[in-house]
Amino acid sequence: MLVSILYMSVATHEFGEDELAEMLAGARLRNEALGVSGLLLVKGGRFMQLLEGPAWSVNDRFTVIQKDPRHHSVRSLVREDIERRRFDGWSMAYRGLDDSEIATVEGFSPFLSGTLDFPPSFDRTSAAWLLKWFRDRDLVEG
Repeated sequence: MLVSILYMSVATHEFGEDELAEMLAGARLRNEALGVSGLLLVKGGRFMQLLEGPAWSVNDRFTVIQKDPRHHSVRSLVREDIERRRFDGWSMAYRGLDDSEIATVEGFSPFLSGTLDFPPSFDRTSAAWLLKWFRDRDLVEG
């Protein structure tokens, strides 16, 4: 059985591009080993991530994420059973890189730039709405 979890959290400090790239590299290795795919958005000191994969793997990753000291206020927004992956091979969308850099780094996506949308099978779900909401808002600490 496959599941997906969409969560949001707040960074404990400002992440630089190098730290985000390092975090992505570690997450990709762990996620690939556990069969987890998804999308991580970083904007204005906030994270929103959709994880998908086998229930035990997604639950394990989310438990680890909840304990990660790099962020706080971790809130699960949507959890659902899914029939197939919607973001197979996706790991992170990140606005700080320009398009030429994105093209050379496996796992990065231009989703936050507004140039990429979701597959039709996902586009009308509550998780898709929340991810688009996150992309389109200026988020302030609070």
